[in-house]
Amino acid sequence: MTFKHLLAAGAVAAFMIAGSAANAQTFVLGNEDSVTGFVGDLFQGRFSDSLTVASDGESSFDPFNAGYDTTDGIDFTPNAGNPNWVQDANSHWNQIAAQTWVLPADLTPFGCGIENATTCEPIGRWTVHGSAWNPGAIGNFLIYDTDGVTLSDRIRTYNDGIGAHLVFSSDPSFTPEPATWAMMLMGFFGLGAMVRSRKTVAA
Repeated sequence: MTFKHLLAAGAVAAFMIAGSAANAQTFVLGNEDSVTGFVGDLFQGRFSDSLTVASDGESSFDPFNAGYDTTDGIDFTPNAGNPNWVQDANSHWNQIAAQTWVLPADLTPFGCGIENATTCEPIGRWTVHGSAWNPGAIGNFLIYDTDGVTLSDRIRTYNDGIGAHLVFSSDPSFTPEPATWAMMLMGFFGLGAMVRSRKTVAA
């Protein structure tokens, strides 16, 4: 198989993956209150297990009793079906209990300052190795600001060959993640190779 065939195959794979991502379920969890923020079950009661997520409403916010002001939080404890969540090495959320993590409002250690500095709020990433989400639990879960329009947080759940994953993005931008960039570039190269091949044949 030639290099251009590999690129073409990569393009097809990238479009297939992008198509399946586009078909992922999207759930709106609700809006933050300017004082009390948002605290709720990620799955909105659809399963016997729950998974509590929290998002700051700009006031002092400590729903999981960390003892300091937090921006966001997640508690896997009630999620009895997957009790062994592990924070990925590239996450910087504080673990305050066996299965509970929070993102401090003071992000000075990350060079961001305090309270919702959108430039580098660390994305939380967790995995349960060798496990998998129920298909109905896979998707994008959105929390909006008090205006009901501005996206405040996006939580994404997915499975892969490693296990079940959850990604918690605070004040998410729509900048693609590195894996998405890689797929897009592979797709562009593949399309370029196919177009070039067609021109060569036509000549």
